[in-house]
Amino acid sequence: MLQQVSAPDHVIALSLDGKLTGEGIQEYQSIFQNKLQKHPQIGIYVDLTTLSDISANALIEGAKADMELFSHLGQLNRCAFVSDKEWPQTLASFLQQLFPMLEVRVFPSSQSQEALKWAADTSGAPASKETSIRFLPTTKDTVLAFEVDGVMSSEEMPGVIRKLEDFFAGQSKVRLLNRMTHFGGFDPSILMQSGLFSMKLSAMEKVERYAIVGAPGWMRKIIDSMNPFFPDIDMRTFPADREKEAWAWLEAQLAE
Repeated sequence: MLQQVSAPDHVIALSLDGKLTGEGIQEYQSIFQNKLQKHPQIGIYVDLTTLSDISANALIEGAKADMELFSHLGQLNRCAFVSDKEWPQTLASFLQQLFPMLEVRVFPSSQSQEALKWAADTSGAPASKETSIRFLPTTKDTVLAFEVDGVMSSEEMPGVIRKLEDFFAGQSKVRLLNRMTHFGGFDPSILMQSGLFSMKLSAMEKVERYAIVGAPGWMRKIIDSMNPFFPDIDMRTFPADREKEAWAWLEAQLAE
């Protein structure tokens, strides 16, 4: 069961009790849409203390709701979970790593009022977005290099997609280098942009080597686990201090 909790109007404040169903998720989506239309920044408070189970239908509806929520991530400020269990902390840690622009915290049930007050605070609203992807000159026409430094925003992606599509169009086989100076996460609305998936398919067909330099540990694990699914692409990760080895493996250099 889903119940609304008394809170400032810019906060989605919910308490989940017993078994969460698909109907509860649909009710949440209606509340979410209403808040988005009324407020430029919103906070989220979810009390999971008495949640005992989640129906299969709720999982399906929840996945749809997550995509909708992520596409409006720029309007979200803080997300507070209240629970004495361990799994919400794991969820919060994952969300914080993937979307560092969204503040996520888990509070024990004894601090539910503090959690609600924290979720309602908009003083730390996200700052304006800056370009995070910069293309680097290389000594070979078949090698494309780029640097990721910051949070990847939806505003910069059309230009990035055009650059990549132009590069793939002129080559039969290519090699890529991704220098991750600082990965600050990404705006999930990027996933909704037209052209992104067709560009990805083109990349998978033409990329023979892909070097990722300086990726954080959690990302290296994901990349290593994905390797078997792309047998035609040789993906390798390199620590930041071994970038020269990555260039040598690609048989290219950073142009002066």
